[in-house]
Amino acid sequence: MSDLPPAGAAPHLELVVAVARNGAIGRDGGLAWDAPEDLRHFRAVTLDHTVIMGARTWESIGRPLPRRHLIVVTSRRFEVPDGVELSPDPEHAVRTALARDTSPMVGGGTSIYAALLPQVTRIHWTDIDIDVPAADAFFPSLDPADWRTIEQHEGTDPRLTFRTLDRVLG
Repeated sequence: MSDLPPAGAAPHLELVVAVARNGAIGRDGGLAWDAPEDLRHFRAVTLDHTVIMGARTWESIGRPLPRRHLIVVTSRRFEVPDGVELSPDPEHAVRTALARDTSPMVGGGTSIYAALLPQVTRIHWTDIDIDVPAADAFFPSLDPADWRTIEQHEGTDPRLTFRTLDRVLG
């Protein structure tokens, strides 16, 4: 089942992220926690969408994701498998993604989130109730006045809370 908007809906950019209590999103080039339920959530949210990510995020995944088209933002040129393409900068990645998908997803990391957050209209946010010592990747600050929670539920993993945030417009 796809989370695509109805035909004729205005294109928009969404973001998916898991954030620890201390704002951490990663450590040593990967996730700093083991949370299979959050990985399933990421899959469900991104399925049948184009996902924009940075080169380090791509390297941490290391493979195409079934039923998703990946756009990797990087200035480097290297071979990528089918289902993955390279983009020289975040803006080019958004234009390319919107040509394929009316609601592409931003999937990380820190610099890609920071570059594209001003264009994002919806965030699929997972709170992970842990601190990550020695974290080296953090999510940019959000102004709470700019976002409203439209959906929230607790995970079966007691550390996880899933929220959907929409940008407050106007």
